[in-house]
Amino acid sequence: MADKEVRKLAAVMFTDIQGYTALTQQDENDALNKVTLHRKYLEQFTAEFNGRVLHFYGDGSLSIYESALDAVRCAIAMQLAYQSDHPVPVRIGVHVGDIVFRDDTVFGDGVNVASRIQTAGIPGSILISDRVKAELFNHPEIQTKSIGKQNLKNVSTPIEVFVITNPGIVVPTGMKKIPEMNKRLRYLSLAILAATIWWLVQNPFRKYFHKDVFTQESISVPFFENNTGDSTLNHVSQMASHWITKELSVSSNANVVSYETGSEMVQEAGLGFGTKEVRKKYELLTGAVNIVKGDYLLTGLKKDSSMMMSAFITNLQSGKKIQTLNDVYCDETKPLDCIKSMSEQIKGYWISKGKVLRAPTYEAYKAYLAARKAWRSNDKAYIFAQLQKSITLDPGFMDPYFLELDYFFNNKMPQAAADTLQAINKRFTELNEREQNLILYHTADIAGHNEDTYNYFFTEYKKDPKDMFVNNSGMVLALEYKHNPRLALRFFNDIPFDSLRVEGCSYCAERLEIAMWAALDLDSMSLADILAPKINKALYMRQSYGMLMMYDVWKNDTAAINKLLLKAENTKLDRNWQYLYYLAGRLFLLRGEEELAAIYTKKSIDVQKRKPTEEPSPGRSLARSYYLDRQYDKANIIYKEAHKKDPEDAQITAELGMVYARQGKKEEAIKIINELEALRAPFDYGDTEYYQGRIYSILGELDKATNLLATAIEKGKKYDLWTTFHHDPDLEALKNFPAYQDLMNTFN
Repeated sequence: MADKEVRKLAAVMFTDIQGYTALTQQDENDALNKVTLHRKYLEQFTAEFNGRVLHFYGDGSLSIYESALDAVRCAIAMQLAYQSDHPVPVRIGVHVGDIVFRDDTVFGDGVNVASRIQTAGIPGSILISDRVKAELFNHPEIQTKSIGKQNLKNVSTPIEVFVITNPGIVVPTGMKKIPEMNKRLRYLSLAILAATIWWLVQNPFRKYFHKDVFTQESISVPFFENNTGDSTLNHVSQMASHWITKELSVSSNANVVSYETGSEMVQEAGLGFGTKEVRKKYELLTGAVNIVKGDYLLTGLKKDSSMMMSAFITNLQSGKKIQTLNDVYCDETKPLDCIKSMSEQIKGYWISKGKVLRAPTYEAYKAYLAARKAWRSNDKAYIFAQLQKSITLDPGFMDPYFLELDYFFNNKMPQAAADTLQAINKRFTELNEREQNLILYHTADIAGHNEDTYNYFFTEYKKDPKDMFVNNSGMVLALEYKHNPRLALRFFNDIPFDSLRVEGCSYCAERLEIAMWAALDLDSMSLADILAPKINKALYMRQSYGMLMMYDVWKNDTAAINKLLLKAENTKLDRNWQYLYYLAGRLFLLRGEEELAAIYTKKSIDVQKRKPTEEPSPGRSLARSYYLDRQYDKANIIYKEAHKKDPEDAQITAELGMVYARQGKKEEAIKIINELEALRAPFDYGDTEYYQGRIYSILGELDKATNLLATAIEKGKKYDLWTTFHHDPDLEALKNFPAYQDLMNTFN
């Protein structure tokens, strides 16, 4: 059951460190110091002036206060502190308005206006709305100056904005006011406007008016509505949205919301267009101004006209139709013909100077979209089969090749990824700028050049920061390739999540999970507290269970952990649900909670004995549990047997070496280190050095361990969730070792 919605009137404050990305690129340590000071003074003065911090994003924050006076006094104290010895370039905006609390999130007019006022400021300034100014009537000690009415983004009417001018507060100059017209000019303007509208309505070339509007404003193409009554044609809905968006995106004049953001992720989260409130949410989430609303039905007419597709362009804010498009007809077995005809109509509102796309064959397109739809499921065989089918049916269709690249990377199949990349380079010689960048991105990734990979990715990201698929990838790269949780939360902050319903939207749920990882790495429990209830509503994969467990471990909430483990066991979420017991023990060990770690490790041993994990190396999970419980002799027996059966398994070999090191058998451990060298894989990405570094860390040879870990990073070793570097209890001896600390700072 959803939490009760609570409305209240409150003073809302937004803060933001201006130019944080540039600061990070210039001097990351200095930027992080500024974030620390930002939080320090925010929390200090918010508590002092009866406020509450609702969100802290590192470079930004949202807080509320019981009165406008408290909020402004807090803002003044903060700005004076931010401009002291180590200046922090913070902008502050304050507004009094209606806010809504629901499902542990806050939104509403008060939040939106305060946010927009803040963005109009400059570092060191405090901007307030006219409502806040009215509340300060009897407080002459707070000095203000009007900077006129301002048009604020996503705010329907201009708002008069004031700047605080107290000593020490920076006052913006040169801000444009909306000019006030005298009465005669107002009437003259209205007369001219009326005449212009009359001319546009009467003029036979009025279609060019619509073209200009679409060129300037972003448009989204959500899923078309299936009115055929035949569920086997549901895929046409997805296909229409994807192809029309794809064709529009190659036009140099079109400002198009990506398919992933506009359809696949937002609509699957349960967002429609029936009400003004929902349209406003869609506009906020996607940045779209207009949408193409389409549907299709079966006519019962002759074969080549058995399907009819209709569409019109609607303004999201007003809900009114801007343009009705001509109906198109096609054979119901060839719906792509309808889609291409409709796309040509919509493209008619732009003068396309870009690449003309060749449409794929219908069955190839259908297979590709089936793979996309199943992307977040556990059915890897089905996904791969659909991608192979799509490529086989239409070898000239590029999209499934790129998706197959992602598939191979996600499933740790680098050789297959390299082969696919070679096939793309051989088959597709005429690539646009975006496709060339994607090739460079994947090439760097295969080579293990993490920094280059991130840089090529960021080029793609800048084209559409609201593309949730790309944005989620940015969060992952920030954490795994750069080990920068603050950067991950900057990506997270680019798309508002308060209005998303995670049930049914796997990408939305994944987004929250990655944000939770970043928040916990920063020990930002205030953000983690907001994310946890949302993740709890979308538990369908082991990672979502594990992320929520990580939160519960950080909170020391054993009751919640036990409930989660029981749920995982009862639902049998995947073949290796038993791993969660081991994970609980490992996470408690990382937190220094040895007693709790021992309790859950013993539970893991018990579960593994009762219901062994289905894995290629039988007993390995039990051996890991014994190892975590410091029962090294029992772990040794299992690992030696597994190593005997599969002597080329580098991971089992390395874990056997760690057991020897724990047992004090240095000679055997060194032999394993040498053996690992011979087992190095073609695409190793620093795994060998990482394994060797772990063993040396346990042996107490910290210099050797650190040097090997540095080499591992150079070769592409990533910061993997729950397994490497700060998440690895076998590197605990290095935690306070200066050379290792320096290495981690460099990695960060």
